Amino acid sequence: MLKDLYRMGVFAKVVEAGSFSGAAASLGLGKSAVSEQVRALEESIGVQLLARSTRALALTADGRRFYACCRQMLEAAEGASIDLDAQRREPSGRIRLTAPYNLGLTFLIAHLSRFRELYPKIDLDLVLDDSIANLIEQGLDLALRVGPLTDTSLHAVRLMRCRMIVCAAPQWVSANFLPQAPEDLTKVAWVSITQLPHPERLVLVDGSGTRRTVRLKAAVRTNGGIAARTFVVSGAGVGILPDYAVKDELESGALVRLLPEWHDEKERPISAIFPTRAQMPARVRVLLEFLKQAFQQHYGASDGLP
Repeated sequence: MLKDLYRMGVFAKVVEAGSFSGAAASLGLGKSAVSEQVRALEESIGVQLLARSTRALALTADGRRFYACCRQMLEAAEGASIDLDAQRREPSGRIRLTAPYNLGLTFLIAHLSRFRELYPKIDLDLVLDDSIANLIEQGLDLALRVGPLTDTSLHAVRLMRCRMIVCAAPQWVSANFLPQAPEDLTKVAWVSITQLPHPERLVLVDGSGTRRTVRLKAAVRTNGGIAARTFVVSGAGVGILPDYAVKDELESGALVRLLPEWHDEKERPISAIFPTRAQMPARVRVLLEFLKQAFQQHYGASDGLP
């Protein structure tokens, strides 16, 4: 069937050129090769398309009908080529992407809105989901992920690195106390994120590499990072939250960082994942570049917050 599609294009060129030699010149083929392609097409479909004589070619009745179909096929292919070329010059079309809720709500949505202002011909389909989506099966062009990557068949660009830091609201500190050492966290009302691998055990390290493991007493448990952040900002207790998710609250004073010389032992990359690099559509490429710049401008170097 694929061979017949090529032969249909050759046949249409013969009709439009009015001769095998004219079609051969426009296609860059030999006259005999063009003639053979048309003959093979007629054999394949079981219909004579051209009436041949020593002086001229003439379309048969079947040939006229068949040429109309071939012309439609070529116009569709040419239109698709024109559309792709236009996208290369001015990206357009739909991008389907996914991100975790916390990253989506604290950072991504605001920047995607700005991206749409820059590229109004690009439509966005954003799926917020904390689970790991299969890009191919779910038809996703791009995924933002926080943490180590396990699927080596996909391509990835690291946007930044983040850490989990201990935070509390100023009103909680005023009503309770300011922890001075990791062991003091055993005495606080803890806001636990149950999605973490060990939600009620905390491993912290300092700048010298000293490591402390602390057992926590959860006063509040939630499966969502956004919910945990809201509990902490409201003064319900102390929690460990991603630095990127609390940057604005730390700057505004809505949260204070406790034990600033200590942080979670595991550094977490934030990466953009995509199925292929070589055939990445222009619209996805410009979004990826936009996100790299947005993370750089908002958070600084790709090492997360200082």
